[in-house]
Amino acid sequence: MDTSHIKHISDFPDKLNPMLVKELRQGLRGISFVALFIAIQAFLCFILLITAAVASQENAGHLLSRIIFFFFSCAVLLVQPLRGISALSTEIKDNTIDLLCLTRLSAWRITYGKWVSIVSQSALILTAIIPYLILRYFFGEMQMFAEVLLLLSTFLLSATFTAITVGFSGLKSSIIRVLLPVMAAALGFILIWSMYFSGRNNYQEILQLVTLYDTATTFTFLGFVFACIYTAWMGLDLGTSMIAPIAENRATLRRIVSLALIVITLLAFGLAGIESSVAIFLGLTLCIPVSVISLTENHALVPPIVTPFTRMGMIGKSAGRLLYPGWATGLVFVLSLYLLMHGLLKFYNGRGINVSPWDIVVLNSMFALLLFPLALTRLFARNHANRFGLFILFICTQYLATTIIYACEQWSTKLDIMPYFFWIPTSYVHNDSFSADALVHASYFNVALYAIIALSTTLPVWKHIREIEHQVSHEP
Repeated sequence: MDTSHIKHISDFPDKLNPMLVKELRQGLRGISFVALFIAIQAFLCFILLITAAVASQENAGHLLSRIIFFFFSCAVLLVQPLRGISALSTEIKDNTIDLLCLTRLSAWRITYGKWVSIVSQSALILTAIIPYLILRYFFGEMQMFAEVLLLLSTFLLSATFTAITVGFSGLKSSIIRVLLPVMAAALGFILIWSMYFSGRNNYQEILQLVTLYDTATTFTFLGFVFACIYTAWMGLDLGTSMIAPIAENRATLRRIVSLALIVITLLAFGLAGIESSVAIFLGLTLCIPVSVISLTENHALVPPIVTPFTRMGMIGKSAGRLLYPGWATGLVFVLSLYLLMHGLLKFYNGRGINVSPWDIVVLNSMFALLLFPLALTRLFARNHANRFGLFILFICTQYLATTIIYACEQWSTKLDIMPYFFWIPTSYVHNDSFSADALVHASYFNVALYAIIALSTTLPVWKHIREIEHQVSHEP
């Protein structure tokens, strides 16, 4: 038989990212994914049959929905993201990053390919869940739109958490890369169990969040979607920055996009009349990832990064103070975000939206929470190589110190020492001794204190930036 006219069939198109193809081939054949996929099918088939036989007719439908969402959430929110903790660390440990960069694969394509591989496997689990939702439909009382939207929202959260673990996998510290995601997964399991098995009313409240019955819930859900996409991009960009060459400037684009997204989102919420507390929560969700990355960046600056800014003269150099990579310019950027958030609160007041003192305390405390570890790092560990790990360590130390102080107060009713620790940003959660106005003034004091400490240590960095700019300006 003549087979010359039969074209060669390949399992993956050649146009796909080679890293994605490699990871998909390994991941789909891996024992972890195969075992997870088969276990979900087996557990759901067994438990759904038992539930349908034992539960009452009026309660079977809701119980089936909670079982389906519980197993799906555990699979894609806990197990799948944890598979990303070794995504980049394996390549770094095997010293293959430099070899990959010699090919056409950029640092972004390497990170992005590993993320898409895990998310694609999560999508297979999503498609495997759909037949069980069809079975659930025959038991009645199914809120189809809300439950489908909840399913998609869970998958979106899974993609976001996976991006964070893939980004963290590029870190040198095994405590941050492994222990922190594992602890988060343990707490996540407790939260998922309480969401779906603490009562039928609790499940109904979760569905109400994705019902989109009015403007406020619609805007809140859209904000959730944008926040997930943005956070996923931040996580992948963090991993990319860890393996990218020093001459690759990722900070400028990251900060410009973040600034534009925060302004547009919060202005839209203000024009729609959404509550200030919801807007502040979303704004902080958008500010925190870019702030953490900006405050922990290496301040090493090379001429190829500075050249595009110096070509624009004084305007470019001024913009560079905000957009150059490095923790010092990152500090200026974070303080600019802080002033921007307060300006947007003034805009909310102008439109008649009430901004409570507690909203201001939350805003100030979160920025003080970010500036506190930077100030400690600059005072006690300036030459520490693992900036990101030390930053996370100091943040966790704040919560640990506050918890110990609060426990001491609860143990002895005669102790009232929490007000003396107002300089710890996390103390405001348990500080009931201050009035609302006093808390506002104390939170402003914290932001100013840690900003001044950090800014006072940036003088050598600005000198180095001016030297690089002078060197670039006088090159032939």
